[in-house]
Amino acid sequence: MNAMVQSLRELSQTKLLALAATALFLIGFFVFLTVNASSPMMAPLYSNISLDESGTIVGELEKSGIPYQLGMGGAQIMVPSDRVEEMRVKLAQMGLPSEGSITGYEIFDKSEALGTSNFVLNVNKLRALEGELGRTIASLSKVEQARVHLVIPKRELFTREKTDPTASVALKIRGMAELEKNEIAGIKHLVATAVPGLKPSRITIIDQRGNLLARGIEDENDPDVLATTAQEFRQSYENKLKATIERLLERSVGFGNVKAEVNADIDFDRVVTNSETFDPEGQVARSIQGIEENERSTEKDQKDNVSVGQNLPDPTGGQGAFQNESVRQRSDETTNYEISKTVENHVKHTGTVNRLSIAVLVDGRYITNDAGEQVYEPRSEQEIAQLTALVRSAVGYDEARGDKVDVVNMPFAREKTEFAEGPLDFLKQDMSNIIQTLVIGGVAILFILLVIRPLVARAVATTSEGEAEEDELKRALLGGPSMTARLPDLTGEDDDVLISIDRVDGGVKAAVLKKINDLIETHPEEAMSIVRQWAFLDN
Repeated sequence: MNAMVQSLRELSQTKLLALAATALFLIGFFVFLTVNASSPMMAPLYSNISLDESGTIVGELEKSGIPYQLGMGGAQIMVPSDRVEEMRVKLAQMGLPSEGSITGYEIFDKSEALGTSNFVLNVNKLRALEGELGRTIASLSKVEQARVHLVIPKRELFTREKTDPTASVALKIRGMAELEKNEIAGIKHLVATAVPGLKPSRITIIDQRGNLLARGIEDENDPDVLATTAQEFRQSYENKLKATIERLLERSVGFGNVKAEVNADIDFDRVVTNSETFDPEGQVARSIQGIEENERSTEKDQKDNVSVGQNLPDPTGGQGAFQNESVRQRSDETTNYEISKTVENHVKHTGTVNRLSIAVLVDGRYITNDAGEQVYEPRSEQEIAQLTALVRSAVGYDEARGDKVDVVNMPFAREKTEFAEGPLDFLKQDMSNIIQTLVIGGVAILFILLVIRPLVARAVATTSEGEAEEDELKRALLGGPSMTARLPDLTGEDDDVLISIDRVDGGVKAAVLKKINDLIETHPEEAMSIVRQWAFLDN
């Protein structure tokens, strides 16, 4: 320690200032790292909330002693990640955040039923229904927020016309996710079944980017609507065939080695066909009506006189008179037949494919030659023919329709970084941590080389010098060769002859005397033993 202090005293003022500045920088740097390492990981508690609610939530966090950070101009509150769930539950019990003016059916819990007009009740009911639908839609995994606007017309008295309700839904999608068609249809039917009289075709859905996900169609026969629907159908059909071709051929030629383009000529003319057909062979008797008449008349001779005998019950009596009798019969039958009739009403809504034009680009193979270079090798004609047959079968090729399929083998234009990843590409995943570690290591190495190493070297040199002097003093006190080397040559002298101190070459340094005093104070017993030896030798 004394040696290090002595080394610091020997440094110049400039070096001392540089050393102090470096030490302060390192101390502050390591304190910063320690504080950041010990501080908890912060996670968003709420985002995109109003400033009023943000202030209320911050007040509750301060009462609970929870550390927090504000972001997005106060619209985002961050707390330690291990306290997020706990604070959300506590704040939910307090009704925070209130999520704006729409809170679902809870709105009736805060209103006074007595004295409330019918108009206010209807408005609150509509707001509550919108809020509940928004909550339900926001519970989907891909939807972060949802707002629903309902328009339910009130039917006026003494009117026959009825206006159907409509709805608009605004969605905020999580991240870069996209809703599928079946998910959009599910949202439409969810809203439609919750509102009486609302049809799915009258619901409009958009996302946070303004993209139209579902169109609320006013009139299905509108030319603009039909044109948009036809365009969407054509693009969807072409993309489906394109994905089918690429997915099928990639199994053989490899991933990323095939590109396909499909152009479909589709007829979207809406055709309505009405036909009525009569079958004369299919006769069925519907009704039968018959009339039968029998008429009989008898005429007597007027010359016969009327007598009592003619009125007697005897049938034989009175036959002498002449009689004229006539009989008439008539039969009439009417049969009604029902002839078979077929009535057809055929409406074609979807498009009809008139012609398909498909172009497929296939990459070749890359082999390594004797020189170790990657060389392009085209595919054989037989393999191209097999790929063409696969494409035709996958898309429903119809030669009579005029379909055309071209499969071309050409090398793809590739970048150098597309073939394989470099040996150090994995470093890009954690570059910030690597840079931070390298900076800390570099500063530590510079501190060791420029500060610690010179101090240690000086301390070691001073210690070595002090140990050499101490060893020399010990040898001197013990009669070692070091002191003997300084004595004059006394060969031939009697051992009992007194030697004058003037005959000793050189002198004794003050530092040596100080070392001797320190040595005697440190080791008094050893010093006393040496003095006794000297006394014994003198005797």
